[in-house]
Amino acid sequence: MTTIRRPRWALFILLGVVLTVTMQILSGFLLSAGMHWIFSFHVADGLAAGVLIMGEWGWLLATPQGHKVMARMFLFSTETRHQLGRQIRGEIGFSSSFREGLDAPVQGLFLIFSSITVVIGILLWQRHGGCLPWHRVLAVILLVLWLLHLTFSVHDHWRRRGPDKGVPS
Repeated sequence: MTTIRRPRWALFILLGVVLTVTMQILSGFLLSAGMHWIFSFHVADGLAAGVLIMGEWGWLLATPQGHKVMARMFLFSTETRHQLGRQIRGEIGFSSSFREGLDAPVQGLFLIFSSITVVIGILLWQRHGGCLPWHRVLAVILLVLWLLHLTFSVHDHWRRRGPDKGVPS
């Protein structure tokens, strides 16, 4: 499968999305543990996440490379669907890369759920307290997707490194 190269500015947007959503997950769990001193940071980071997520959606929808990434993430690509099917059926084994198979829909779901979570967070910030249970459920879903993506990335990194040669004597 061909790797799609993002422009540098799109990489910074993606990095910003990942960092702000990660900080949202961490600060949200601190808030739920009663550490209310972090509330202002959680709100400011949530607003920054919202801006960066809008930038990511803009890049996906407005550029040819974005269309290719979106086709991979949302399984519009036949190649990605076939790779995912082979991984689910176990035809290619655990030693293959998850990046183009299982990880693709995880990234797409992460973007969708983080977008919805930010919208609900903004509603909460505007005093719509009935949204809090939904916000918490989505935060847990995001944490699971984040952990899956991290696991797949670590697996792919170790697979690319090859066998450990050990320390020379």
